[in-house]
Amino acid sequence: MLYASKEPIAIRSMKDNEQDFTTLHNWLTDANVLSYIEGPGTKYTMDNIIAKYGPRTKEASDVKACIIEFEGRHVGYLQFYKLTQDDIKRYDAGKDTLPYGIDIFIGEHQYWNQGIGTLAMKCMLKYLVVQCQSGEIYVDPQIRNERAIKSYEKCGFQKVKILKNHELFDGTYQDNQLMRLSSQDFMNSQNGSE
Repeated sequence: MLYASKEPIAIRSMKDNEQDFTTLHNWLTDANVLSYIEGPGTKYTMDNIIAKYGPRTKEASDVKACIIEFEGRHVGYLQFYKLTQDDIKRYDAGKDTLPYGIDIFIGEHQYWNQGIGTLAMKCMLKYLVVQCQSGEIYVDPQIRNERAIKSYEKCGFQKVKILKNHELFDGTYQDNQLMRLSSQDFMNSQNGSE
């Protein structure tokens, strides 16, 4: 399924097949990529990846796994999901806003620092606001990931609060920067850019 696209970006559902799992395996065994998302000490095998991400390729999963394509080439991973009740409480999200969360990374580091992650995020935001009717969207990068935070700010996200000891990174819990974008702010930014 194609969730969102705007040339040269396309975001499609990850498929339960060898090609997509191999692509993800290549990214999740790259020390450069892991230095931002799980820690270089993280060791993934193909079996680990299939066990963790395989269920996310199915319609029944609450987490929707996606592949980001740039000019037809697989360059990154994105997942989106409705926030759980625990997340809604932790984030102080609006209960009636149908809040979503997004996680994203560009796996091909030769495509870093080219604005591809920002373009992909903007495409997915439009899908979540228009198609899914989400009123609030959240991201929670590690505080030390300044590049991701700047990218999210370019998309209109605002810093909300620090989530202490929120994410495991190489065996140590790290603080994360919770960021929020309301559907109204997103629509206002779209009207101003067209």
